[in-house]
Amino acid sequence: MIIIIIYTIISFLLDALISNFVGTNLANPSYFITIYSVIALVVSYHFFDNDNKYLKILIILGILFDVVYTNTFLLNIVLLLIIYFVIKWLNMYIPNNLFTINIKTLLAIGIYHSLSFLILSFAKYDHYTFKLLLTVLSSNIIMTIIYTTISYLLIKKLYYKKYYKKIK
Repeated sequence: MIIIIIYTIISFLLDALISNFVGTNLANPSYFITIYSVIALVVSYHFFDNDNKYLKILIILGILFDVVYTNTFLLNIVLLLIIYFVIKWLNMYIPNNLFTINIKTLLAIGIYHSLSFLILSFAKYDHYTFKLLLTVLSSNIIMTIIYTTISYLLIKKLYYKKYYKKIK
């Protein structure tokens, strides 16, 4: 479990590090930006046998994301819980391999941005248009696939080399 926690912390810090060094904003998204924390949650999900520990990590990460990055209350926890239910449902029907984990992370990033767009639309935030949503989603594809692929292969190798089983 310590490998998953370290990986999640690194992903959380990578969100801040990349956003500080890559000059981007909502109107001009970069191809090097994605939500590394969401990717970490999707990649690490299938290493858990017990959902309670996973949900604790998810809620802590959602609280930290709300406080540190978005300055909202409970928004990211709700978004991450919705992503959790989608990933849980997908894991019942789709096996985990490099291709499917990339599809799951792309779907999770898409859900995160789409739900954020809907919430901002309901809040009458006019600067986040549907065209901008499509631009953000398309610019996230490259880095999401790169980070997911590297993460999945590295975590799988490290985890199974040391533990050989799922986290209970």
